[in-house]
Amino acid sequence: MVYTQPAGILLLILITLQGCAMTSGTTSYALQNTATDIPAADPVLDHYIAWVPLEQAQTASVARAMTHISLGNARDQAAEALCGDTRVIKQPATYSVGPVPTTAPASAGGYPAWYYRISQPPGLQGCTRTNSQHFNQAVQDRLPAWINIQTAANQP
Repeated sequence: MVYTQPAGILLLILITLQGCAMTSGTTSYALQNTATDIPAADPVLDHYIAWVPLEQAQTASVARAMTHISLGNARDQAAEALCGDTRVIKQPATYSVGPVPTTAPASAGGYPAWYYRISQPPGLQGCTRTNSQHFNQAVQDRLPAWINIQTAANQP
């Protein structure tokens, strides 16, 4: 059998697409992990916990980027509202988990999601107009519904 060049390219495209379909089973893998498979949060740290919907982030890298961008924007907006021109400094992240595909708990909606937790020491530096608790609430108010802040003082 003789293939013309366009037919060969079409065959290559079909093989490539088939490979993509075989490796895109993120949703089925996500359902295999549960919240109980995720390491416990250290109670002395503040945590930013994201349950990024799989329908919004098809890969772990996208989920991580969405979380960091959303968190950065919310922090900047809260700092501008509460601290004016003063730069707010949070401690650097000391630990993170994920993103791992899982199912969000029923209390968060029970949807297929990427779980991603960023942990850092509590505290706020640079803004004398407010305290950490008030600042964290202002950040939380500006975050998408799939990200929650769990502070060291409010952990179970």
